[in-house]
Amino acid sequence: MDTITLNSKHKNPYRGINWYGVREPLPIKPEDSLICCDLRNCNFNGLDLSMVEFFGCRLNGTSFQGATMRGTKFIGCFSAHNAQPTDFRNSIWQEVFVVDSHLNYLSDQNLSDSWLWPAEVAAAATETLSERNDVRYQAASKLGDLDNPVIAPILACLLTDKEWDVRTLALEVLGKLRHKQFPCSDHALLEWMFLSLGDSHSIVRQTAIELVETLSPPDDVLRPSIERMRASSSEQRREGVLAAIELCELDGRYSRLLDRNTLESLLVGDESSEVRSQCAYLLEILNDQSTRFSYPAGKDNAFVELAKHMTAKVLMTEEFPLIGTPSIKKVNKLRKEFEYKPKLNSLTSIASQS
Repeated sequence: MDTITLNSKHKNPYRGINWYGVREPLPIKPEDSLICCDLRNCNFNGLDLSMVEFFGCRLNGTSFQGATMRGTKFIGCFSAHNAQPTDFRNSIWQEVFVVDSHLNYLSDQNLSDSWLWPAEVAAAATETLSERNDVRYQAASKLGDLDNPVIAPILACLLTDKEWDVRTLALEVLGKLRHKQFPCSDHALLEWMFLSLGDSHSIVRQTAIELVETLSPPDDVLRPSIERMRASSSEQRREGVLAAIELCELDGRYSRLLDRNTLESLLVGDESSEVRSQCAYLLEILNDQSTRFSYPAGKDNAFVELAKHMTAKVLMTEEFPLIGTPSIKKVNKLRKEFEYKPKLNSLTSIASQS
C-alpha cells in the first residue's frame, strides 16, 4: 500500500489544539502543519496557507474564503453533513491535495465531489463530534468495529477528549487499526498517540505503555513525549515527566531519551511543585533500577551515572520533594519499597559514590 507522509521539515507542528469557535485569524504561516486539531467554526479567511498541511482536523464551519492555498494538503480531515460545511469560496486553489478525507464543503470552483467516506464510516465519525460522552465513546467503538484505517486521523482527535474513558478507548482502537502501518503519515500519527504517555489519567498512560510493548516504536517516535519536559507551560512539562516515568518503569534503558540538564533544572528549580515531585519520583525509578540491574560497559553506563548525578543534586537542596501521585499499578510498589527512611539511606549511599 502506498503511504502518505507529512513533511517533517514543516516550521510549526500544531498538535491537538482546540480552536473550536475562534473567529480571530489563527497564527498559521506557510509550511505549518496542524495535526488532529479542532478547527470547527474557525477563520482562515485571506491567509496564505501555501504548503500548510491539515492532518486529521475537524472542519465543520471552517472558513477558508479568500485564502491562498498553493500545495495545501488535507489528509484524513472531516466535516460532517449534519453541520455547517467547510467554506472554500473565493480561495486561490492551486495543486491542493485532498486524500482520505470526508468533506462537506462550499466552493465556487469545480472541485472534486469524491471526498466522501463510506456511509457507515461517516456516520460513526459524525458521532465523535457529539456533546454526549457516551455517544463519543460508542463512536470510537463503532469505528474500531469497522476496521477501516482511513479514519485513524480523525479518531485520533479523541485523544484530547475531556473524558478519560473516551481517550482510553480511542487509543486502544488506534492500536488495533494499525496493522503494519497507517496509510497516511504513520510516523506523525504514532508520535501523537504516544504523547498519551503523559496523560493526566493513569489508565490512559497504562494503555499507552501497553502499546509501546505491542508496537515497539523507535526512539524518534517516543522522544517527543519526553521532550515536553522542556516546554514553556508547567502542564506540558508535567506531561513530559509522566511520559519519562512510564517509559523508564517499563525499561530503564529508555533513560537514554532523557536530557540530564533538563531533568536537573526541573528537579531543583521548576516553579511547579508537582513537576518537582514527579521528577523526584523519576529519580527513584532511576536509582532503583541502577541498583537492581547490572548494565554492560558502554552507553548504558550513562543511565547509572544519571541516577547518581541527580541523586547528589537532590541531596544538596534544602528539601526532598514529595513523590507525586502514582498510577494504580505503582501504589503497591511505593508502599513496599519507597518508605522515607530507607529512601534517604539509599540516596545518601548512591550520592557518596558519585
